[in-house]
Amino acid sequence: MNKRTKYGFTLIELLLVIVIIIIITGIAIPLSAGYVSERSIYNAAAQIQQDLLLVQNKAITYSAGKDSGKFEIYFYPSTNTYYFEDNENASFISPSSMSGKIVTRQFSSAFKIENVSEGWHIAFDNQGLPYPNGATSPSGATITVSIGNGSKKLNVVISPIGRVTIEKTP
Repeated sequence: MNKRTKYGFTLIELLLVIVIIIIITGIAIPLSAGYVSERSIYNAAAQIQQDLLLVQNKAITYSAGKDSGKFEIYFYPSTNTYYFEDNENASFISPSSMSGKIVTRQFSSAFKIENVSEGWHIAFDNQGLPYPNGATSPSGATITVSIGNGSKKLNVVISPIGRVTIEKTP
């Protein structure tokens, strides 16, 4: 009795596995592309949020006993750039006139800063209250970040009491 036993896969079994892998990949790639763009816009909005909180904290820390904080953040949507004063001696008048330590953040052209005009700025007083564009009393503001054709947008919202949050646009 010489029975010959074969081990291995048939061609049909191998082709079936390959087809299943191709189908799963075809479904997963478009889903992950949407996730990547969502994460990248969230990261851009989070960067703005963190810088606003940094400027607010510096104003509270270094402006103790003074009427208003020295620290401000300036937005230039046409170049996807914003600047903020990083020390007490910093002075920012325009992108061409700066002194002291000024931090620059620039987003790629894939992003767009919206809802603020060119040179729009926000200052914080020694209590962390926001004063957008030289307002005389604390008030809130919203900065919108969009990606690509504007299909995905997030708002960075600064409340009149100084709370900074990220919210989805309606």
